[in-house]
Amino acid sequence: MKNDKTLAPAVKYFFKHLERRSEQIKSGISEVSSLHKDIPFEEVEGFFRQIMTQNIFIHTVGLNGKHESTILAKAIFSMDKVVRVYYSTSFDEDNIGFIRVRPDSEEQLIIVERVHGLRVKSERIYVSRDQCHVVRFMVRWLMRRIDWDKTKLNNLELYKRVVAQEQEELKRQIEEQIAQKEAEELQRALEKFNQKKSRGVYSR
Repeated sequence: MKNDKTLAPAVKYFFKHLERRSEQIKSGISEVSSLHKDIPFEEVEGFFRQIMTQNIFIHTVGLNGKHESTILAKAIFSMDKVVRVYYSTSFDEDNIGFIRVRPDSEEQLIIVERVHGLRVKSERIYVSRDQCHVVRFMVRWLMRRIDWDKTKLNNLELYKRVVAQEQEELKRQIEEQIAQKEAEELQRALEKFNQKKSRGVYSR
């Protein structure tokens, strides 16, 4: 049913204020969003998801509180921009421990923290805005825990790919150097020819 009744000035006044407040809220949300931009985390996640596919073992504390050698596929969990690397999986919940790596949009940082037990507050051990710095820190952390009795570098598929790429890059650099040297020699030969020609050596 159509309502042709004239709007009261008070209603117009109310909706004008409602409109103004709505715009203020939208603007505030936009400002907060611009301050809390997503922190890039793809390289960190990608790094862990790739290395956990390899037969790399690290020293950990097992379920019975004794030393264990654990493959990374069982020690690393990556989900929803949070990476966990477990160093202790004890039956005693107070002794469960892992390193957690996560981006924090409010602080605009990637945070690396140690979480030990279920009710203890996490301990920050590293922060950075740079993904490469975070990966470098975690590589150093992992290096101290690699079980070299079980981890055989030459059997790792990713390592073979790294070596192959390095060899390909070296081959490309050598080919570029050879091509550059040949171009320089050709240029010198042309310059020498032009100098002789300008002196009439080749003139008829």
